[in-house]
Amino acid sequence: MPVAEPLVTKTSTGNVADDAELIRQFKSGSESAFTTLVKRHQPRLMQVATVLLKDENDAMDIVQDVFVKVYYSLRSFREDSALYTWLYRILYNRCITHLRKKKIVSFFSIGDDENAIDIPSTKPIPDKEYENRELMGAINVAIEKLPLRQRTAFTLKQINDLKFSEIAGVMGITEGAAKASYFHAVKKLQDLLKNYGDDYGL
Repeated sequence: MPVAEPLVTKTSTGNVADDAELIRQFKSGSESAFTTLVKRHQPRLMQVATVLLKDENDAMDIVQDVFVKVYYSLRSFREDSALYTWLYRILYNRCITHLRKKKIVSFFSIGDDENAIDIPSTKPIPDKEYENRELMGAINVAIEKLPLRQRTAFTLKQINDLKFSEIAGVMGITEGAAKASYFHAVKKLQDLLKNYGDDYGL
C-alpha cells in the first residue's frame, strides 16, 4: 500500500542487532556509537514528527529533545525491547505534550500551514506530472484531516512499517485499538480520496 510517497519514502525500522551492539558500545564509553544511532534513527523520527506536528521546525526541536533525553537515559535502557520502539514512544509523548500546549485537541486544522502551500512553477508541467502532484497534495490534505490517534497509527504503520504490537507500545494502547485506529484511518482516507479512484493505492 504505497501511500507514503507524498509524505516520505517508507523506511524499515533498522537493524535491531546493530542497535544493540551500538548501545553496548555507548555504555562502554563510545560517543561515536551514539552519533551513529542518531544518524540512523533521526530521519525516521523526523518523518513521524513532521507528519504529526505539521511543522518541520517544531518537529526538529522535538526530535532534538528526544535525543537529549535518550543520551542521558540510554545507559539505563533495558534491552528487552527494540530501541526504535522506545524512541518512537518518547517521540509520541513529546508530540502529544507539544500539541496539548498549543491547545490542539482531536483534529488538526488544515489550510493554515504555510509549509504546505505548493507554489506553482513558472515552467509548464506535463499532464501526468500535474496529476501526480495534485494527487499527492490531496493525500496530504486528507491525512491532515484524520484525528490524532488515527493519524499516528497510520503514520507509524504506513511510513515506518511498524507492527501493530509495536504501534500499540508506542501509543500506549492495546494492539486491537492500534489496528482499529489504522483501519479507521484507511477507511476515512478512502472516503476522502474516492474521487481519485484507486490511484492512491489504499
